[in-house]
Amino acid sequence: MTMTSPSRSVLAVAAHADDEVLGAGGTLAAHARAGDRVHLLVLSASATSRPGEDHDQVRAHRAACVKKAAALYDAPVQIADFPDNAFDTAARLAITQTIEAAVARFRPQILYTHSAADLSLDHRITAEAVAAATRPQPGSTVATVLAWEVRSATEWGTGEPFRPTWFQPLTDQDLAVKEQAMEAYASEMRPWPHTRSVRAVLAAARVRGAQVGHEAAEAFEVVRHTAVTPT
Repeated sequence: MTMTSPSRSVLAVAAHADDEVLGAGGTLAAHARAGDRVHLLVLSASATSRPGEDHDQVRAHRAACVKKAAALYDAPVQIADFPDNAFDTAARLAITQTIEAAVARFRPQILYTHSAADLSLDHRITAEAVAAATRPQPGSTVATVLAWEVRSATEWGTGEPFRPTWFQPLTDQDLAVKEQAMEAYASEMRPWPHTRSVRAVLAAARVRGAQVGHEAAEAFEVVRHTAVTPT
């Protein structure tokens, strides 16, 4: 994707706080650098899957991390309150309607979200809810829906593998912003050689770049792309 068109609205829909950075942190930086308007929807900042933790305290901390990362893209952020690692206990319609409301509010031309290939059930439910919320209808602003990969979720999936067909080259500046955003989520990252360590995530960006002849890139599956009709 080249970032040379007139200013566009971009929406990233993440199941959990940090997914948007792991999956598309450099791409969102490229959008912001190009003058596009970046927006974030995080469906859960809770930690109900971690026994013994103060859930309110963790949620407040993660919400602060979301806002710190979003500031790097000058991005408005909306944080919902669906239960962490338990999206299957929430009404699917409620998740879909939350995404629909964000689409109506931000009117994105491009939407980034999770791949249905992920091991995480929350990620797969988010992918399905995005597909439902962005069904092509007259008047819809969403022309492109792209699914990102998240280290420690996408490569560990047991169903259909992640098959990227859309690559966003990243400049050193874009990669530096992605790294800064990961630092904002330091409590969610893991030490090397974990696949969700900063070093591993940056290495994956280098590999994706090499696959398409660039220094670095992020890779996506095309969920849907509607070409602009010439006028």
